Amino acid sequence: MIELLNDIVKDKKVLVLGFGKEGQSTYNLLNKLNVCEKIDVADIKKPNYKFNRDTVIYSGDTYLDCMDSYDIVFKSPGIVLPKDIHEYKCRITSQTEVFLAAYSRQVIGITGTKGKSTVSSLLYHVLSGSNVKSLLAGNIGIPVFDVVDKIDKDTVIVLELSCHQLEYCNYSPATAVLLNIYEDHLDHYKTFENYKKAKKNIFLHQRSTDTLYCGDDVILNEGEVKSRLFYINTDVLPFKSFDSIGNVKLRGLHNLKNCAFVYVISKSFGVSDEQFIYLLQSFQPLKHRMEFIGVKHGVEYYDDSISTTVESTINAIKSINNVETVILGGMDRGIDYTHLISFLLNSKIKNILLMYESGKRLYELFKKEADCHDKIIVYCSDLEQAAQTAQEVTSKGAACLLSPASASYGHFRNFEERGDTFKQLLFNK
Repeated sequence: MIELLNDIVKDKKVLVLGFGKEGQSTYNLLNKLNVCEKIDVADIKKPNYKFNRDTVIYSGDTYLDCMDSYDIVFKSPGIVLPKDIHEYKCRITSQTEVFLAAYSRQVIGITGTKGKSTVSSLLYHVLSGSNVKSLLAGNIGIPVFDVVDKIDKDTVIVLELSCHQLEYCNYSPATAVLLNIYEDHLDHYKTFENYKKAKKNIFLHQRSTDTLYCGDDVILNEGEVKSRLFYINTDVLPFKSFDSIGNVKLRGLHNLKNCAFVYVISKSFGVSDEQFIYLLQSFQPLKHRMEFIGVKHGVEYYDDSISTTVESTINAIKSINNVETVILGGMDRGIDYTHLISFLLNSKIKNILLMYESGKRLYELFKKEADCHDKIIVYCSDLEQAAQTAQEVTSKGAACLLSPASASYGHFRNFEERGDTFKQLLFNK
């Protein structure tokens, strides 16, 4: 990859667009190569970072205006371009695109609206635990440029890919996994069709000899898949439920399906059923994904802050038998909540606590159904008030679930901070 990157940036004026974890990784590797004419940085907030003395920093509301002054722009995920990518004079690329151009034959790329972090981390856990030389990188929090020096020709790279990383990518991994596609990120993509198009880049550039593993509920257009296609469901597993094998920390039918993807892929590496089950039992689920965080005054509390969609919240509620109270709401991305409202009104949930912008919209929608249910529905100004109200209304022996079905932005840096705040409000006061 270093040779490829050299060819791309040698004697070029390069702009690193966005200076989070990935932007910093790009900046450091390009400086290490020492072949660019110049390397500058643009971010809406001025980064607190020790830059080279000759690095120009663009920040503030006009930070994107400089792009066409450069030959190459390395765009970080999540940066929203004000124009179509083809309207820029500069070449816009990314870590993901360069990495896939170099290593696509060795990559198992995993995307989906929900479950990609669990599937990526579980697959890495199973492969590495079965002595398959493997690496985990990507949207999981490990920039791909940071693992380049650990890769040889036999390394299997498990790569979590977000819609933002895939959006403008012209390469696809040889083994692609598309778990599911639900409404999300509509503030960025405007339409569900645009969002689906970004997700589908995980397979649109595959070869006929490549492989796509796809959720059996994903609808694909006729003729758009050129590779070998396998639809996955839980029937492939050598067990019917987590309870039937015991000692598994994952919960819920959706995680059973996530396991099915990992099982099928791991079988292709020679992992036996016994080894798969053994490693599944030793897997520690990621935080903020239906995470049991403790008992207080006889009430169980669960943190599912990762939930930003209707489907993930419904799955979480179905997975916790004694859930009585659910906390919903956050940044309003314009998601259609009709299905969630219908589900909740016909569910075992007694208390529905709503917060922030999407919570206000949900509250208004619930009010229209006021004569049709016996639920306690409360609008809370923020997470602190919601956590306090939950402690007041949830019965001893029951459970309270934070599963917002909304993004965290505008109120928290990310879903991790939202989940950590929930835990602190309950147990550190």
